[in-house]
Amino acid sequence: MKRRSLLPLLLLAIPFRGLPVKGQQPVDPAMAAALQQVLDSCRIATVVPGISTTFLFPDGRYWNGVSGVAHIGTNAPMDTSYVFQAASVTKHFTTTIVMQLVEEGELALDDTIGSYITTPADIPGSTRIRHLLNHRSGLADYLQAPGAANNWFLHPDSVWPPDQILELYSDEPLFAPNAAFSYSNTNFMLLGMIVEAVTGTSFAQELQERILDPLGLEEAYFPPDLPITGNLVPGWTSFTQPNVYDTDVTPVLQDCFSSFGWSAGALVARPWELAHGVRAMQDGTLLEAGSLTAMRTCTNVNFTDGCNGYGLGTMRYTYAGRTYYGHGGDISGFTQMAVHGIHDSISFAISINRNNAPRGPIAAALLAAAHRALSVGIAHRDAPHLLSVHPNPTTGLVHLDGPALPSGAIIDVRDALGRPVQRIRPVGVAARSVDLSALPPGTYQLSVLTTEGPWWGRVVRE
Repeated sequence: MKRRSLLPLLLLAIPFRGLPVKGQQPVDPAMAAALQQVLDSCRIATVVPGISTTFLFPDGRYWNGVSGVAHIGTNAPMDTSYVFQAASVTKHFTTTIVMQLVEEGELALDDTIGSYITTPADIPGSTRIRHLLNHRSGLADYLQAPGAANNWFLHPDSVWPPDQILELYSDEPLFAPNAAFSYSNTNFMLLGMIVEAVTGTSFAQELQERILDPLGLEEAYFPPDLPITGNLVPGWTSFTQPNVYDTDVTPVLQDCFSSFGWSAGALVARPWELAHGVRAMQDGTLLEAGSLTAMRTCTNVNFTDGCNGYGLGTMRYTYAGRTYYGHGGDISGFTQMAVHGIHDSISFAISINRNNAPRGPIAAALLAAAHRALSVGIAHRDAPHLLSVHPNPTTGLVHLDGPALPSGAIIDVRDALGRPVQRIRPVGVAARSVDLSALPPGTYQLSVLTTEGPWWGRVVRE
C-alpha cells in the first residue's frame, strides 16, 4: 500500500503541502479578552456546564478558551487540558482516510462494498462507497436498533468487533441507494471495515499513522485500541428525564461504547487536536483539491446549528454568509463541532460537556467577535498599501488593482498561515492578471514589491 508523504515542497509554482507550522502564537490580550467575554456570555445564556474551544486564525495565531465547570458537583473549573468524547466528528477523520485511499488508487468511490467485505443479509453488497460517505445508502442505523445501546450499561467493559455488531443490529434498508438522504452510523462502521480490508491493518493504526502522528495530535485517542491517557472531562446528561443534565455519563461510555462507535464515533480529543485536524483535512495538507471538491459537494439538509448541507463525510455550515466545512458530534453528555472556513481560513472546535447543547449560536457569536477583532487589526496594518483583487472569491484567474507593476515583477503567494506556496509573474491585461488555478481551495495572501513599497492583498480560491 502506498503511503502519503507529508514532506514539504518549496518548488516554484507548485503548491506547498506539509506539516503544520510550529511556533504558533496566541492572540493578543485584548482579542483574548473580547473572545472570552463572548464565550462566558454564551455559556451563561445556553445554560451548559462548561465549554472548551480552540480557534486557529489565518495569520498563525490561536486562542484556547474555556468557560464554566468540568464537574457540576465539585465546581472543578473547565480547563484546556480536558479531552472530550468527539462523537461523530470522528466521521470526518474516517472520510479523510478513505479519500486518501482513493487518491492512492486502492479503492474508488463507486466501488461496491461487497468487493471488499462480506456484509450481513440486511446490508446489500451492491451498496457503493460513495453512498456510505454521503449518507445516501438507505441503510438503517444500527445504533437505533432496540437494545443496541443497552450494552453500554450492561457490559461497559466488553469490546465488540464491528461485523458482530452489524450482524446483530442491522435492519432492512430504508430506501434504494441514492434515492434520499438518511444519516446512519452503519455507513461509517462499514467504511472502517473497508479501510481494514484494503490496508490489512487496523483502523486505529491507519488513523494514527495517517493523521494523528503526522499532525502531532498528541491528545487524541481512539479507544480501546489507542487508550485514553489524557484527562477525560465528565459529560452531563440524564438517562430518565428529558432536558435534565445532572448525571455523569463517563462511567457508561467505556470500551463497549467505543467499540460500538468505532469509525463512526469513538475518537476522544481536546478542541486543540480537533481544530488542527479539521484544518489539515480541509486546507489541502492531507488531501488533494479533487478530494476536497468531492467532499464539499453536498445534499442540502435542514439540520440545526447552522448546518445546511452534507457531502462526503462533511457537514456544511453557514455563519454570516461565510461557509465552513467539517463535522458536528453528539452523544450522551457531549456536544461537539470542528470546522474550517473556506472564506476566512478560520478553523475552530467547540467542545461542550453536555448533550443537546446549542453549538450553532455559540459558534456564530464567537466568529462575529473574532471577525470584529481581525478587521481592526487588518485595517490598521494593511490600509496604506492594500492590493485589490477581483474576482474574489475566484476559481483561477484574478486581476490586481493597485500600483503600477514594474517590469519583471514577481507576485509572492502564501497560504493563510504565511507559508510560501507559489511565485508568479503577472501575465495578460497589461501584466496585471494572475492565474491561481493550480492552487487548492483556500485563502491566500498576495504580495508584490513596487517602487511605492510592498503591496498586500488577500484572495479566496474556491
